[in-house]
Amino acid sequence: MFPWKTVIRLDSSSGTPLYLQIVNAIVREITSGRLAKSTKVPGTRAMSDTLGVNRKTVVQAYDELMAQGWFESFPSRGTFVSGKLPIVKPHVLGAHEKTAGSETLQIKSTGFANYKTKPKHTIETNSGTPDPRLAPIDWIYKECRSLSGSSYGKNFLKYGDARGDEKLRITLSQYLSETRGMNISKDNILITRGSQMGIYMILNVLLNKNDVVVVGHSSYDSADWSIEHLGGKLKRIGVDEYGLDIDALESLLKTTKVSVVYITPHHHYPTTVTLSAERRIQLLELALKYNFAIIEDDYDYDFHYSSSPLLPLASLNHHEHVIYIGSFSKIFAPAIRIGYVVSSRRIIDELSKIRGIIDRQGDPVMEHVLALAIENGELQRHLKKTLKIYLLRRNLICRLLTEKLGDYVEFKVPEGGMAVWVKFRNGVKPDAESLIAECLKKGLYLNVNHDFINNLNAMRLGFASINEEEINTAIDILAGAIIKQPAS
Repeated sequence: MFPWKTVIRLDSSSGTPLYLQIVNAIVREITSGRLAKSTKVPGTRAMSDTLGVNRKTVVQAYDELMAQGWFESFPSRGTFVSGKLPIVKPHVLGAHEKTAGSETLQIKSTGFANYKTKPKHTIETNSGTPDPRLAPIDWIYKECRSLSGSSYGKNFLKYGDARGDEKLRITLSQYLSETRGMNISKDNILITRGSQMGIYMILNVLLNKNDVVVVGHSSYDSADWSIEHLGGKLKRIGVDEYGLDIDALESLLKTTKVSVVYITPHHHYPTTVTLSAERRIQLLELALKYNFAIIEDDYDYDFHYSSSPLLPLASLNHHEHVIYIGSFSKIFAPAIRIGYVVSSRRIIDELSKIRGIIDRQGDPVMEHVLALAIENGELQRHLKKTLKIYLLRRNLICRLLTEKLGDYVEFKVPEGGMAVWVKFRNGVKPDAESLIAECLKKGLYLNVNHDFINNLNAMRLGFASINEEEINTAIDILAGAIIKQPAS
């Protein structure tokens, strides 16, 4: 017995007439192979009883199906799925066996890391994200509801500006001028769905195939993937305790045309070091001399614990050579996908064209709420609160690493950010897969970059997203797993 009631789901509130909903559902079952040709279908009275609709609705649906050639009717025998249709075998999407006359689609492999489903775990450490439990969710929801329920909220149902909510761009331009020394207006800002979208769009504007892009010897993998995906050639430069090696960059520039330099100055990903003031000035001078663009990904500018942050390169007189990226995702929570790009109006206009293609507009309600957060001080209150909490967590994880793993690892206490760059000592060389698996047995998901462990003999250990109790448990588990690793 075919499950008609299950496969034909009717929605009386839909704008599609009920008879067409029945038609569409039956056609879908036929074309998927689940309803075979020559199958007898219930009479109109029986079908109307099964679906709980007026018989006239079913008659209208059957008439339409016969008119389209899906059904055929025989006197005294009843109504059937047309026997003239080709045989369609049910097929599971993703099963790639070939059949006669068919070819599998040719697709390009991205070569990127596979984003896997997270395994079951109790505690997770990552590369450094904020704790969403601290986000002012109640305030955000209240403001979203307030906007949605107001007459002004109806404006959010229309297409908006591809550059983002105007109020946020105005408020953000004032905020960045006050906190980062940038002389900008709303026309210098494009709102994005996080910093990664900003990186990808900027590279779309800047890169031609085979253009050289300079990154750190260790760098943000998603930026590397974007560069390679868009046809750029990666050139890696060393990173020391003062940031990107500018002398090495200058040597490269004398022999190689460089189009873009990508940096994370506060703090370098993954090692957390800050690009020194001297090197910032040198980098900018080289950009002007050799005419390359600097993508300044300042993802954690707001999180410093011992001193004030250095002003961004974008605050200096850079003559359009610096394109600045920031994000609210690192301030509030990863799921709040609001970031921004700051650049010349000429570049912002080009970026907005790309934004209009891949994502017509962002989240206008959330963007407007973030503008209110800046305007009424909610953003600063949240930053002040979380800075105190993250400082305590940083101090705790560093103390525990020293006490319980001092013979196995070494690190420098980070001045800011949300992670510690932990290097394994000589003679200690764990295997990433076995280390992660051993931690997972005890409930700790060590969500870290495998390549850093295997190739750099180090890992970036986030502390901001886990509380004090979780940090204690995580380091206990991690210590037990590292001590079990065989010596190199």
